[in-house]
Amino acid sequence: MALRNVAEAQGGVAQLADKTKLNRESLYKMLSERGNPELKSLDALLHALGFRLAVTANR
Repeated sequence: MALRNVAEAQGGVAQLADKTKLNRESLYKMLSERGNPELKSLDALLHALGFRLAVTANR
């Protein structure tokens, strides 16, 4: 839900759909409480919002 708030603050889901080249309805589903995005879609969303996903080793 936090990502949906960020999306709304940065111009809304429709504008984000244009940036990510993802379907607007899919973005609404992905950003819902029960959303379960694929990694590729999540990566596109985060990139469009100015974020990146990083995985680091636990040493």
